[in-house]
Amino acid sequence: MNSIRFVFIIIFCVFDVLLGQNHVTAKAKKGDGVYALVRRYFLTPVGDYVDKFREINDLDDRPHLIYGRTYKMPIYRFKFDGNTIRSTFGYHDYSHAKKIQTYNETVYRAGLKANPYTEDHDLWVPFLQVPGTAQITFEPATPVSASASIYSVFGKKYEQVTRKSLKLDNLVFYLVSGHGGPDPGAVGRRNQHLLYEDEYAYDITLRLARRLLEYGAKVYVIVRDPDDGIRDASILAGDRDEYYFGGSAISAKPVRRLQGRVNIINKYYLRNRNQARQQYAVILHVDSQSRSRRIDVFYYYKKGDLKSRNLALYLYRTIKQKYDENQPGRGYRGMITYRDLYMLRKTRPTSVYIELGNIRNPRDQDRFIETNNRQALANWLCEGLLRVAETNQ
Repeated sequence: MNSIRFVFIIIFCVFDVLLGQNHVTAKAKKGDGVYALVRRYFLTPVGDYVDKFREINDLDDRPHLIYGRTYKMPIYRFKFDGNTIRSTFGYHDYSHAKKIQTYNETVYRAGLKANPYTEDHDLWVPFLQVPGTAQITFEPATPVSASASIYSVFGKKYEQVTRKSLKLDNLVFYLVSGHGGPDPGAVGRRNQHLLYEDEYAYDITLRLARRLLEYGAKVYVIVRDPDDGIRDASILAGDRDEYYFGGSAISAKPVRRLQGRVNIINKYYLRNRNQARQQYAVILHVDSQSRSRRIDVFYYYKKGDLKSRNLALYLYRTIKQKYDENQPGRGYRGMITYRDLYMLRKTRPTSVYIELGNIRNPRDQDRFIETNNRQALANWLCEGLLRVAETNQ
């Protein structure tokens, strides 16, 4: 592992600590309000930055601030490595690094920062520009050609994505992998190894995101891991460094954890509704049942929502067909039904909630630990979503 990659891993292993304790701070002046203080630091005084300012300072919706009080800014401080911004974060997006450089030069010239970052090695990064969180969607960061782009979130091996068609153009997908952060979800055991739901759900989610991008979709991945791209290992090591895109921490409290996901999805649903043909939320989990019980992929839809039911039905039929083609005579025992689940009930896009298998059953475990099987699940789910798009559901 080279030194740049090592720096990248170290930075993000403590990412949650940085977000909680290493903010730039500022004292409110007489007459200051939230918008004035955010604007003074050259941040857009509406939307995400204002919301983040209120969140990290535990403020209500009142616009006024208390004179002389110190407030955390939605700007994070990182130690500059003395070389380049790209080497500091271990990534190669020049245009993104240039934005961070320009921001630091701007706040220094304005007198908000005492010294240039190249001298004091104190690098300020607005939270929407933090590498790994800045690309809210998988919009191209580094074009390679007219039909290919680099997406570093997928990891070095899979970062280049070539567009195959525009079948999913103007369609928006919100992909949510279950659990993450302080909650690994269901846990199985394979010999001496532990299998964590959040790791396998996230890997399949990334694989699905990559396939959707190949067809021109706009993709939001709600749970993000700073150092785990698509992984081909059988045993995926567990960690606790997942967060919501934009840098928000994943709560240890179940209800707040679900609320966080719903709030993000609904926020961008409203922003996209005038441009998108259709918007969908796909929620991927891994179940935990009796070790002896083998189950197939099953699908929940929102009660009384025909579009949600049709979305689940197309995915069910596609994967059933794939099993019948690839394993004749096996029989497919997947299930489709409605459930009154929080994520289905509260999300505004047409949604489906999918359980990919039983992480405790040895046969179902093969569905997760074998790389080709994880990729097959992603491929088949993508094919089902392509069929949904063709029907204009």
